[in-house]
Amino acid sequence: MNPLQNLKDIHTPNPIENWPPAYGWWLLSLLVIITLSLLVIWIIKARKKRLAKRQALRALAQVDTNSIQAVSYLNQTLKRVAIRYFPEQNIQQLFGQKWQDFLITTLPDKKARRLEDAFNGMQQALYQQQSADTVDVNKYQQACETWVKHALPPRASILSKLEQNHA
Repeated sequence: MNPLQNLKDIHTPNPIENWPPAYGWWLLSLLVIITLSLLVIWIIKARKKRLAKRQALRALAQVDTNSIQAVSYLNQTLKRVAIRYFPEQNIQQLFGQKWQDFLITTLPDKKARRLEDAFNGMQQALYQQQSADTVDVNKYQQACETWVKHALPPRASILSKLEQNHA
């Protein structure tokens, strides 16, 4: 009698299934979904926050520099966008030197020194009767675009500085 004759064939174990995944994979996928959701929400909020800035830059780029009303339109555009980003500052009541001081205060120091003359000239041009040829609208337009690019949206340090000035 052969002892090997009673042996049965070798059976391979059942293959390991991929589903359901282990708890670690569930946790990782949940973490990825939450991270992506927060990232999308952050991007949407950032775009929404900068919408007025993009619209102001588009409006400033479309100003007809040959028009007599160009300086007034530049000033109005700055006021509209400033009202949007600085609602507590009563921007609609500012004019002349106070408006110019506000514009300079909200800029970083390097830019403020460079644009002070342009804003001063723009404020003077608003209240003087001049022809379109005597006003340097391109200079004022560049100053306005620079202000919108560098002052908006306002940093927390600028907001606290403005609060201290008005307190």
